[in-house]
Amino acid sequence: MTEYYLWLLKVMGAANPKSLQLIQHYGSVKNVYEAIAGDRETKFLSQTEVKRLNSSTLENAQRIMRECEKSGIKIVTLNDEDYPYRLQNIYNPPILLFYKGSLKGLNDEVCVTGVGARGATAYTAKVTRRTCMDLAKLGTVLVSGMAVGVDHLVHQSAIEVNAKTIGVLACGIGIDYPKGSIPTRERIYELGGACISELMPYSQTSKTYFHARNRILSGLSLGTIVFQAGMKSGSLITAEHALQQGRDLFCVPPHDLFDPDYCGVVKYLRDGAIPLFNYLDVVNYYYSAYTDKLNAINEKYTVYPENHFIFSKKENEQAKENSHSKSASESEKTRTRLAEELNGSEESKLSGEIKAEEFDFENKEPEYKLIYDFLAENGRQQLESITDSCGISPDDISLYLLELEMAGIITSKPGANYEISE
Repeated sequence: MTEYYLWLLKVMGAANPKSLQLIQHYGSVKNVYEAIAGDRETKFLSQTEVKRLNSSTLENAQRIMRECEKSGIKIVTLNDEDYPYRLQNIYNPPILLFYKGSLKGLNDEVCVTGVGARGATAYTAKVTRRTCMDLAKLGTVLVSGMAVGVDHLVHQSAIEVNAKTIGVLACGIGIDYPKGSIPTRERIYELGGACISELMPYSQTSKTYFHARNRILSGLSLGTIVFQAGMKSGSLITAEHALQQGRDLFCVPPHDLFDPDYCGVVKYLRDGAIPLFNYLDVVNYYYSAYTDKLNAINEKYTVYPENHFIFSKKENEQAKENSHSKSASESEKTRTRLAEELNGSEESKLSGEIKAEEFDFENKEPEYKLIYDFLAENGRQQLESITDSCGISPDDISLYLLELEMAGIITSKPGANYEISE
């Protein structure tokens, strides 16, 4: 039966709501094929769809199936038992999914989608990593879109604690997008997760498809977390899908109410979205219904009836010790730096310059040094200016800036500006 779904996908195109409408009208996907390809009932089709019909055959669909099998790409259709149940019950579900890895557990696990800005700030990175790592440790399956910025942090947080994560691609499963993401995908498969796409295996991404793809991001999960979003952020499209699908929406409150990079979530918080301050806001929401799924799988956590997770006594003491040691060490460094500044020491430097000396530029891509040298020479610069002057693609620049910011070398400022950290 899979070949009929493939044929229909070829004729109708991905994310076309008429595909499911045709199946419901004729009673089965095979009946659709017999009516349209056999009896030429094309009254429901547009001119573009009729054109694709003339070049689509069942034999071609079977050839695609054989090619997928050779490449290790699996296919699951809307009527298969392995098709994600939550996704099956949204408006316009994909009639089939191509995937690598495993879909096991998606129907009964606590799945949560994390989305946010591609140009995530250091603050957002910290919140995303801490929240997602804690959720992953407790057995939550994290879902995101495999893009740079917050998406990458969501997946990487799960990977770092050896937990399952699901990537929803905006391209075919056989395409390396974002460029260089294949090693991350392979690690996802090793940990029991999957990468999925409704597009043909070697379809390139397109700007027009991202909106449609986001319905899958929210549709796979019980709830969606927006970690950071400006007024025109694509993350808000996922938020809208979540609300339309009757799913829960969590939003991290703005780090700065006057920063346009954060204000996209305000309207949702005003309208009743769940404010997220840490992983407990998610756990407390689902614990009563998924007690067995949210059991601690890492010994550092203990689950209590009131849905709280606390550190063990020994770890609390260790944390306090580390905190005191760290505070003393940092205080000494601060005193030394202030003394140098007051004495007019020639060795006094910006914090970012000091961090840059410790950063391993030599073993990193040359783009990191290009960005640092450009900001060191020119001072605060807008994202667009950095992209143009350093000759780095818009798809890649955010990842380089994010890592430099997390290393303490640069700082992001309102209006997508960056400068060497003071």
